[in-house]
Amino acid sequence: MKLTFVKVSVMCLAFTLLASLMCANINIANAEAEDFKIGIVDISSVFEKYKKRIDLDQELKEQEKGFQSEINKKKKEIIDLDEETQLLDLGSESRSSNENLLERKSVELEGYAKFAERQLLKKYKDFFENIYQEVIKKVEEVGIQEGFDLIIKKEESSLKGGEISDLQFKIGIRTVLYHSDSVDITLDVIDALNASYSKEKGE
Repeated sequence: MKLTFVKVSVMCLAFTLLASLMCANINIANAEAEDFKIGIVDISSVFEKYKKRIDLDQELKEQEKGFQSEINKKKKEIIDLDEETQLLDLGSESRSSNENLLERKSVELEGYAKFAERQLLKKYKDFFENIYQEVIKKVEEVGIQEGFDLIIKKEESSLKGGEISDLQFKIGIRTVLYHSDSVDITLDVIDALNASYSKEKGE
């Protein structure tokens, strides 16, 4: 009888200790969860409202206009020369000279157009790479300053328009399905970026 009582007492004690440990683990997990700070950033919105991105985009558009203006100028020269050539006698030396010049100018135009395209593609690539690196660096700075443990990129929620492949891609890359406004630090990142850019410009 005593042995049975001892066994029951030991089992009760074991269950009590186990329950205490489980409660302690739950409390620790809850405390860790409460201290864990998560932020959400809408990268598309950051790019859209970053003043440096806007200024650089305008500069690139001006360069693109410059290239296009030069291309149009070369095209007009070819058109004018071709019209002049059509008025010359067939087989004449002056017509033959103009035809050679037309061929040379056409090759120059094609070469210049390819050069302009390569230059613009490189500039746009470098531009977006640099801006993206600046954005990521600023997100890290804000995260450290504000004590965030994790910052997640928010994807565009709209699925309207586009091909089925585009819709599938948007659905596939989306990771944030819901978040409260309290964890959205997009405006903080935008303000920090624009403040740094204003300082960089000496404003």
